[in-house]
Amino acid sequence: MYRTKRYTVLICGLLFIIFAIVKFHKYIYEKEEFPITIAIKQTVLNDEEIESEFKSFLQCEKSTGENIQNFYLIKSYKAASTTLSNILYRYGLKHGLTFVEPQDVNQNQIFPYSHLDTSLNRPLIPSCGKTYNLSTIHSRYEGKGLLEKTMPRGTRIFASVRNPINQLMSYMNYMDVAGTLKEKRISFKDFIKNPLKISRKYFDFPKYFKLADSPREYVTWNQQSQVFGLLDYKIPGGVGRKEILQSSIYQQEIDKFLERVDREVEFVFIAEHFIESMAIFRKMFQLDYSDVAYFQINSAVKNNSKDELTEQQQDLIIEWSYIDWLLYQRMLDKFEKLKSNLNYDLNSEINNIERLNSRISKFCLKPNSYRIRQGRFCLVKVLDLNEVGKENVCCQRITEIEGAANLNLKKLMKQKFLHC
Repeated sequence: MYRTKRYTVLICGLLFIIFAIVKFHKYIYEKEEFPITIAIKQTVLNDEEIESEFKSFLQCEKSTGENIQNFYLIKSYKAASTTLSNILYRYGLKHGLTFVEPQDVNQNQIFPYSHLDTSLNRPLIPSCGKTYNLSTIHSRYEGKGLLEKTMPRGTRIFASVRNPINQLMSYMNYMDVAGTLKEKRISFKDFIKNPLKISRKYFDFPKYFKLADSPREYVTWNQQSQVFGLLDYKIPGGVGRKEILQSSIYQQEIDKFLERVDREVEFVFIAEHFIESMAIFRKMFQLDYSDVAYFQINSAVKNNSKDELTEQQQDLIIEWSYIDWLLYQRMLDKFEKLKSNLNYDLNSEINNIERLNSRISKFCLKPNSYRIRQGRFCLVKVLDLNEVGKENVCCQRITEIEGAANLNLKKLMKQKFLHC
């Protein structure tokens, strides 16, 4: 009897010690007062290794068959999304993957609709396996559960965001929003003084995109959040910061929206920290350097900046797109926390990507690599291939503009379906 009691006390004591260790381990990880020291790994590539990565880039049609993943890009307008699309475009072509593409040859986006809105006469080119490996088009994200009806379970979801002041100015400059204002003799500063009135008149989706069945939301209002799926929440179009702060219902819906984004989106690029984001993205998703090599594509000649506006004018934009502001701040905070916990030297990773980009540029592009052309709505910079680049398929792909890439993908998807 005495021995049994002694064993019981001993076992209880051991369990208590284990419990205390687990609690203390959790405590020191959660408390900022007890930071964990992590050895920082140096990952600088030497010249021979950069040359090896360059040769890997030139093997853009030869898949190793290793580490192939499915990706869904939540594609916000004018937030570095074209550059990210190009990376997935090359990745998918290299590995023979399938892409979400509308059947209409003139259509390379389905926003403000989602992949599931096929009943609205916007059918997708069929995929042999009935699901798709990659989505790089502008469409509305409806949540992970619904996404898995068109893409495989376990699809990696990532996105990009941009300071809503910079994003709105760039979007209005690049698209014909600015042209419409100019035609109506309305200045941008006049617009931000009364955006709701002007948006109701000119910039709701049915009027602007001539889509009779489109949701009645505004093109310029919280544009990034609408791409992330804000239309699925009970926030009327045009609601500003003042109304949101006065309504607990609006705040609850926005909290649910932001929590879903935070939970379901695995990684978010911050446009203002693009090269840092790219370096972290490569490590997180275990991609090769050659996979994430990039050039800036489809950028406007005139890049507007929030620095051109007064503090009062910037505040008016935040008032108008307050949900975008909350989204941006939350994603920026998430990014900074991730960056602070890296166990490798981020500057080394950035340096490796920049050196590889430079090596590819020397091989593919003319010394003065950009030329100017008239885009659909404004003057844009176009990458200028040299004679070698014009003959090299890998150079052609890394400089492919979005419209041409979509046409290539439509042809590819139709051919794949014919040979199912």
